[in-house]
Amino acid sequence: MSNPIVKCSVDQCSHYMPGDQCMAAKISIYNEEATGKSEQVKDTQCKSFHDRKTMGDMIGALHNANIGGTISAAFMDGTQVTPEVECFVNNCSYWQGNNVCNASQIDVFGANAAKTDDTDCRTFKKKN
Repeated sequence: MSNPIVKCSVDQCSHYMPGDQCMAAKISIYNEEATGKSEQVKDTQCKSFHDRKTMGDMIGALHNANIGGTISAAFMDGTQVTPEVECFVNNCSYWQGNNVCNASQIDVFGANAAKTDDTDCRTFKKKN
């Protein structure tokens, strides 16, 4: 199975790339920390969020950068960057064993995000 297309509008993140793309090699979607579960979109979060306030923040995010995919997408062939997505929200209808997300595309957002808790996976849909 291929990686889902990731649309990310969290432009305060070090991994954000214009066009609402994510240049991380891997993103991890988790349940809300306090309760450890998700009942709605606001209860999910992107644990790969890395604030980009300073140059040090951006350098700290390099360990998870998809440099090859980003260069290819931005400068060579215009393809969509598709980070690996691991999802620990096992009550989401797109969750599959081994923490795989089987959605064809996910939407991560967080207006004015300053920390992981400020981000959400808009694609979350609770299993029936």
